[in-house]
Order: sequence, then structure tokens, then C-alpha cells
Amino acid sequence: MYRSLLVVSCLLTACGSGAEELVPRVDTDAGVTTESPLSSVRYASKVVSFTKGDKGGFNADKLPGIVLGPPHGAGCCGGSRDVLALGDGGEIVLGFETAIVDGPGTDFIVFENPFEIGGDPNNVLAELAEVAVSDDGVTWTTFPCTAKEWPYGTCAGWHPVYATPESPVDPRDPEKAGGDRFDLATIGVKSARFVRIRDMNGRFPALEPTAGFDLDGVAVLHSAR
Repeated sequence: MYRSLLVVSCLLTACGSGAEELVPRVDTDAGVTTESPLSSVRYASKVVSFTKGDKGGFNADKLPGIVLGPPHGAGCCGGSRDVLALGDGGEIVLGFETAIVDGPGTDFIVFENPFEIGGDPNNVLAELAEVAVSDDGVTWTTFPCTAKEWPYGTCAGWHPVYATPESPVDPRDPEKAGGDRFDLATIGVKSARFVRIRDMNGRFPALEPTAGFDLDGVAVLHSAR
């Protein structure tokens, strides 16, 4: 099957010759909000690369801001449209101004837009993704996404999102924020400056450009400062 891929890569340095710079480098000086009023919560500060998978790209014209800052959750029974659709097999790499570090319990949360079907928490329309982390952007350690049915373990994309900019993520109770929680200790990692999210969906067909994992944002609960 034909797969249309758009690859953009700007890792640590400027794009090499011949690379198309679709996703600009971003920092807080450019006016991007990377923190909520709860100062201990931080968010991704830049898009390092985006590879659009088949039938994806919804809201790609709003990069990088669409995946930076706090999530826009729609609660248990509706999916937010404030997301980037990666497409089937699509991938995005996010960078962080300060490193994610291993602390007690959840270290960071990935937000998608799943929702409960008929209000049943055990029956979720989930579009899954594999999450990996890296300290240098070269060597990656992966949270395995191997589950084929609910509950989906260390896959991202199966917990509804309740946090919004009006009610920001509370690191003291991640369950109130929703999203999929990740603990670096479970994969033996002490710190990471990059998070890679790779669509592993293949469960729910969708019309172009809405296919695949829909990324809302990533919140960091334990950071280097």
C-alpha cells in the first residue's frame, strides 16, 4: 500500500542540506508557553522532527504550537480536536528545555484524545503509540507497546484527558489530569531530553488527514530544575 511520508528532521542543529524545514525550532523566547501556573509542571519546548504517516497530518499547519503547552482535554466521552494526527505509522520527536528526570512515580504524561464508548471505562476508542526517550537524541530506550487489547499497558493513547489550560495538570494527582503516565524507572532511565512518539494504531481506520495517534501534548512532572 502506498504510504505518503513527509519527513522533517532538525535534531539539535540546523537541518542539513536538502532537508525541508517544515517544523521550525522553538524556544520560550519565541513566546511559546511551556509551563502552567503550577511551576513544577513543564511541557515540550520544541518539535525536533515530524514524519507524517499515511492519511495523517490533521493540524500540521499549526505546528509547532499545536503540540506544545498544556493539553486541551475533552473529558471521558469526547475527543479533543486540538491535536496533531500522526497518521498510520507516523512519528514525532519532541525536545525539552530541561531534562525529564526519574522521580517518585509518574515522570511525564502523554496526552492523546481517546474517549470511552458509551461511558464505559473498559471500552475506549484508543489509537495507540509507542513512546521512547533519549538523553542525546541518538540512543533511545522504549516503553514497549505490545498489548493487543484493553488495558494497553505502556502504550500511549488509551486514557481520556481531563486537563485543559483552564484547569492545568496537577502533578500532585496525575489521575485528575488523565492521559498516559510514564515512569523512567520502569525502563532503567535516569534522565531524558527527548520523547519520541510512534503511531502503532492499526485498529481504527480513519479518513485522511485524521488517521493514527492524535498528539495533544506532553507534560513533565519531574524535571532537572
